[in-house]
Amino acid sequence: MSARLQVSQPLNIDLRVQKTQTKLYGVLAGFFHAGRTFESISVQDLCAEAGVSRATFYRHHEWVSQIIEVQILRKLREFSVRFDQEQLLRENVVRLVVEMVQNNRELFQVIEWSRMESGFVEIISGEFLRIGLLLGAEFTHEQFARNYLARMILELGLEVGLADTQFENGQLVGLVLESVGVVARG
Repeated sequence: MSARLQVSQPLNIDLRVQKTQTKLYGVLAGFFHAGRTFESISVQDLCAEAGVSRATFYRHHEWVSQIIEVQILRKLREFSVRFDQEQLLRENVVRLVVEMVQNNRELFQVIEWSRMESGFVEIISGEFLRIGLLLGAEFTHEQFARNYLARMILELGLEVGLADTQFENGQLVGLVLESVGVVARG
C-alpha cells in the first residue's frame, strides 16, 4: 500500500490566541442563542462580554464576521486530521462530512444567522483546491466542482440545523449517499 500525502497541516497558534478565539466565538454564539441580530453586535459589546480588550480583538480581527471565519478554519483543521486517517473511499468521505456537520450544528446556524454563507463556500472551496493539489486530483470545470461541493456541505449543515428530527450519523450518511445516487442515476 503506497503512502499518501497528508492534507492536515500543523498549526502553530499561540495557546492564548486559541483561548481568545474560543471566548469570542462562545460569546458570539451566545448572542445568537439570545436572539440578537448579527448586525446589532459591536466589537465593544463582544469584547466586554468576552473579557477581551479591543486591542486584542483588533490584533487578530478586523470584523466580527472574522471570528466565524476562524471558527470554520479551526473545524476544517479538525476535519483534515480525521481525513488523513481514512481510506479514500466515497463512503468514508461522506461519513466524515456528516460527522463534521452533526458535531457543528450550532456553527452552521451561526453561519446562516450572520449571513456568512458565501464566506463559508469560499473557505471550503479553497480547502478543496488545496487538498486536490496535494492529492493530484483533477476535475473538469474545477472551480465549479469545488464551489458546488462546498455549497452541498453548507446546505447539508443548514438542513440538519433546521430539521425537526435528530438524525443518527449512519442515517444521514445513508440519506446523502441515496440522494447522490438518485441524482447520478438521473
